[in-house]
Amino acid sequence: MKNLNVLLTVLFLQLLAYNAYGQQSSCGETMEESLQQTAEILNRPESKELWGISLNAPVIIIDHFNNKMFFTAIENGVMQTVKEEQWDNKVPLANSFFEYDGKKYITIIHATLMNTPCEQRVNLLTHEIFHLHQNSLGIENQLSANYHMDEAEGRALLQIEMGNLQRALDGDAQSLYDALYIRAYRQSLYPNNNEDLYELNEGLAEYTGVKLSTTNMREYVKSRLNYDISKGYANAFGYFTGSAYADILDELYPEWKRDKDLGYGMIYLIKKTSPQHAFVIDDVYLEKLLDKYNYDKILSEEKEELKSFGDIAQFEELLKPGTRKLLITNSKINFTYNPHDRVITIGDAVLLRNMTLTGEWGQINVKKGIVRLNNWSAFYLLPPKRIAENIVEGDDYKIQINQGWKAIEKGGIYTMVKE
Repeated sequence: MKNLNVLLTVLFLQLLAYNAYGQQSSCGETMEESLQQTAEILNRPESKELWGISLNAPVIIIDHFNNKMFFTAIENGVMQTVKEEQWDNKVPLANSFFEYDGKKYITIIHATLMNTPCEQRVNLLTHEIFHLHQNSLGIENQLSANYHMDEAEGRALLQIEMGNLQRALDGDAQSLYDALYIRAYRQSLYPNNNEDLYELNEGLAEYTGVKLSTTNMREYVKSRLNYDISKGYANAFGYFTGSAYADILDELYPEWKRDKDLGYGMIYLIKKTSPQHAFVIDDVYLEKLLDKYNYDKILSEEKEELKSFGDIAQFEELLKPGTRKLLITNSKINFTYNPHDRVITIGDAVLLRNMTLTGEWGQINVKKGIVRLNNWSAFYLLPPKRIAENIVEGDDYKIQINQGWKAIEKGGIYTMVKE
């Protein structure tokens, strides 16, 4: 998660629901018991050996329903004494990491933790702890710039790649070759992608969490590759494909985590250890491959599914000069969003379904459409329908305005200003 003159936090609620292989049971452990269990697992010799570091971390658990924060730390096999204070939105409501009072913590939403099966609580905590340490391993925090993963063609090719990865995890060498061939073709269509680096960021965090928590990692990783046409993948694919490629590398090249070239991505290391995968796209073979996997049919289905997003044209209008809109300038804003929502590219911006923005002026909850400029300078919404003293309401969004702020309109542009 990169600093873009704003604290970016990503809300992983649905990604960490873990309705996956063998993870359906509820958990009767208390918060403290789950933290202690995680501390003990991360202190095992094999856990320390995984990346050659101790996965210790200061922790904040956010109970937003009761406006509480619980401070503790996982340190050398022990959960430190829990301290409590009022939350009051002091840290973003997110499973992420955050600097608070001069110290970096991982932050975990209490409701997410307590509604997650026991084994997957370790995964959730370990995933975020890895993010806290990854820079020391030479792995950059990368935002996804892969909006093509929510365009029909990119999604169709991703679906084929994911299916082949499932078979590759069963030991089918041809399926691994086909997955990488389709991937190389997709990346040639979208040369500005950062698939490989984003996969390092989220895929290795997911791999670490799964590796240290799940009894049958292979089946779990395979289950996460089940494609869902109704979901978005621009901000989510890396969790699934990344953990799969890491698992494959464990067999192909057991020393991959110590390779000085890891920062180039897992696909780079696969090609380095297995040169037969370093191919040049051949149009004749590609055509046969696309026919083999019913690409035209999948593409048609993806185009049909895109219609479910609704009226995109009204949001495209917001990008035109002089169009009435609500403008939120990206200044001292924290925001959370669902990375499994579909993202639609519109001009020099993207359209997201859901997002929560929190600033000095208050908080806005958006349910059915917000435009974010590609340079991250601002967010656009459809003009409000009602403005009251401390409330602004529009089409499926609501702003709770803090004291000392108000919404004004000038030339058809609505903004939040200090009184």
